[in-house]
Amino acid sequence: MKLGRLLALGLITSQAALATANAQGVPPKLPEMVVYGGNRIPITRELTNIRMDKIKLKVEDNDWKTVLQETVQVNETGPGGPVSLFMRGSGSSQTMFMIDGMRMSSATTGAPNFAAIAPGLLTSIDVLQGGASAAFGANAVGGVIRGSVDIPTGLTVSAGGGSRMSERAAVSAGARDDRFHYGFRVVQDIINQGSATNANNLWSYNPDVDIRKRIGVVAKAGGMVTDNLQVELTGLYSGIRTMYDGSATTNDLNLQAIGMGNMRAIYHLPDNMRAIASYGVATDRSTLRGSTPMVLNTQSLQGNVQLEKDMKIGRVFVGADHEIQKVSSTTHYTENQRTNVSGFVGTQLRAASMVAEGVYRHDENSQFGGYNTYNVSLARIFAENWRVGALASTSFRAPTFNDLYWPMAWGFGGNPNLTPERGAMQEVFMMYEKGDARYRVGAFINNIKDAIVINSMWSQMENISHAKIQGIEMSGAQSLFAGLSTRVNVTVQDPRNEQTGMVLARRSQVWGTAALRYESGPVMLEGIVRVEGHRFDDSKNTARLPTMAIVGLSSSYKLPGKGPILRVQVDNLLDKEYQPAVGFRGIPRTVWASVSHTF
Repeated sequence: MKLGRLLALGLITSQAALATANAQGVPPKLPEMVVYGGNRIPITRELTNIRMDKIKLKVEDNDWKTVLQETVQVNETGPGGPVSLFMRGSGSSQTMFMIDGMRMSSATTGAPNFAAIAPGLLTSIDVLQGGASAAFGANAVGGVIRGSVDIPTGLTVSAGGGSRMSERAAVSAGARDDRFHYGFRVVQDIINQGSATNANNLWSYNPDVDIRKRIGVVAKAGGMVTDNLQVELTGLYSGIRTMYDGSATTNDLNLQAIGMGNMRAIYHLPDNMRAIASYGVATDRSTLRGSTPMVLNTQSLQGNVQLEKDMKIGRVFVGADHEIQKVSSTTHYTENQRTNVSGFVGTQLRAASMVAEGVYRHDENSQFGGYNTYNVSLARIFAENWRVGALASTSFRAPTFNDLYWPMAWGFGGNPNLTPERGAMQEVFMMYEKGDARYRVGAFINNIKDAIVINSMWSQMENISHAKIQGIEMSGAQSLFAGLSTRVNVTVQDPRNEQTGMVLARRSQVWGTAALRYESGPVMLEGIVRVEGHRFDDSKNTARLPTMAIVGLSSSYKLPGKGPILRVQVDNLLDKEYQPAVGFRGIPRTVWASVSHTF
């Protein structure tokens, strides 16, 4: 009933807005489909106050730490280990990851499997920081990472290699005209990671050679079926074969893969209206061999519909989402399926010197029942290039199948009575943007209640924790002179368990990056340093990990005419030894060289 009332309210609100909106028609443009990957928060900053950073991805990017290190704190449990991130102190399971609008998190762990996807397989990602469950649903407590696939025209071939027996190759081909486009991309890499553990790991130190092999493929096709109807199909698969150290004597292997396939359609209606629909499936598969053999596979069927309207002063939209999650594994969960249905209504408005936005959402879940979320913001623009504003949002993280339905074994089992973690974030900010100069300073507080943690008896998960994460963010980008430009991002935060007073595990209280770039004609040089203050590897703050500073370097040169592009990239230039977690090795110095050419 709540969902029905919400949809009715949204339709009434939309129709009221339509009566006063601008009726001037806008002809459909083929490239617009790229925008509609979870477009409830616009890609452009004109209509949103949420902090958003766009990152272009390259085939040369070694891992997701390289990709995301400028915007969020990233942690990799040794070479080839799970890649986790902390966005405003919220962990991977409290962050939503999407590819072309499809949610890609595992239903068993609740976290995205970044390690399984080659960064060069996607074209770009948008990093949205702040609670966004009202727009995107469960798990967007710290924010959202939206990946996009856009196949460029022509035939592009890239190949290279480097230290630690690394090999990498990629090929893409695409075509586009005024009505249709199609193309594909394939990425493959192999690297000798060395041993994933170090001598501090008393249980599984195994000084062997752990190889990582990764291959991914994506294909996309679409176009204008009629003058008003645009349709697009996307298919993606990315798998990784990782050797790791599960014990001191075994040769352990982890076979992981993610995949997605979806169809999206936009029907352009009169009076600047659009009807949008999509349907698809996302999969997350993991097979462990060695000391702890196991198979964990999850599947998510997703569909959504949305009606939106452009106006002189912004846009309004209303819609509904539907998702069915399924688990298939060698572990016999007490329940292996659940369903979520939701409705939402929202708007982004810009009038004179004010920018306002708001989204309201209701979720009905077959496991934990109904849940409401919202996000609102208001900002004032002055002196043309300055903006000052405030945001408030609520969010939630749904308990995972592991939390809920893990069968009782060795004294531990799931807890089907768990309720969602609840987040409430407030933020104030000031930003300046003119040309390629961009600065933002903000302060945030995120209270997460009913956090899901293991109980004192180590027998099951319970809603017994309260975390408060508060901090200040400073970021900026600026052209200097003679082809030089710089980028800086710094976060000072206090991520703390309010019940125990302890700092949340693996969160640095100070971290940031600084980059200096030189670009002139065919030459590009860039250096970047990433600094993370000390952090603790455990909830009791007894295992302290020291401060680390990692330097990276990249360069490229385009040969004259239509010649190829030569690139060199060095990760961990100074070969700094560090521990991302107790008993695990950090990524050693890695040198890459490649050549790419578009025909």
